[in-house]
Amino acid sequence: MIEVVVGKSGGRTKRRKNTPEELRWEGMLVEEIATLASTPSMLGDSRTFILEGALTGELGEEFLALTEGLQKSPHTFVFQEEKLLKKPLDFLAKKGVTVEWLLEEKKEESFNVFSIAQAFALRDRKKTWLLLGEALRADVAPEALAGMLHWKVRDLLAKNAPGKFTQTELKTISRELVTLYHEAHKGGGSLDLLLERFVLKV
Repeated sequence: MIEVVVGKSGGRTKRRKNTPEELRWEGMLVEEIATLASTPSMLGDSRTFILEGALTGELGEEFLALTEGLQKSPHTFVFQEEKLLKKPLDFLAKKGVTVEWLLEEKKEESFNVFSIAQAFALRDRKKTWLLLGEALRADVAPEALAGMLHWKVRDLLAKNAPGKFTQTELKTISRELVTLYHEAHKGGGSLDLLLERFVLKV
C-alpha cells in the first residue's frame, strides 16, 4: 500500500496500528525499496515505512515509477512531503493514490493587548483591571503590558487628546509607569502585582 501525506509536520494525521519506521531512502537504491516492498515480513505482519521528502528529492520520478508495485505491497509506504507539485499529484491521482493533506492545528488567538490600552484611555478602572488579569493568565509578559500602557499615555499626550485625563495627570502617569517598571527590575516587587495595584488607583 502507498500513502502520500502533504503538509507541514505537526498537523493531524490518522493513527496507525503498527509503529511506523523511518526509512532512510537517501542511502538506498530504488531497487532495494522495490525488494522491500515485495518481501513479506518473517512474522507475516505488515510494516509501515515513512519516507520524508522522497517524491520531491532527486529520485522522485523513480519513486513514482514504483507506485504500482508499492500499492500491491503487504507493507505501507507513507511518503511525507511539505509540498508537492501538480505533475506528481496528477500522476498519483491517475494511479488511484489518495493524497492526505495535513491541516495545521489552529493556535488559540493570542490576547489583544490593545484592548487594555483602550479601556485605560477610557479610564474604565474595572475593565482595565479585568483585562490585565486576563492577559496575565494568557501568559502575556508584564513588561509588554506596562509598555502598552505607557505607549497609550504617550500617544494621548502627543495627540493632545487627554480624553478622561488631564495633561498633567497623563504626565504623572507616564512617570509612574517608568518608575514602576524600574522598581520591579530592581527587586521592588513583582511587576504583574505592581501593575494591578497601579491600574486600580488610576
